[in-house]
Amino acid sequence: MPSSPMSNEQRDLIRIIELLRREMIQTGIKEGLTSKKPIEISRKLDVYIAKYQAISF
Repeated sequence: MPSSPMSNEQRDLIRIIELLRREMIQTGIKEGLTSKKPIEISRKLDVYIAKYQAISF
């Protein structure tokens, strides 16, 4: 079954998710994975992943 084309909203969410993922990893390396900042980024990332899943599935 062919997949449907990706919407602009999906593309935007993927872009945000990738940026946040990179930021979380870099911050975790620099400050430690259990410090406040990477945890905050992780929570924000969770929200965007949930939004992406809600419109994609």
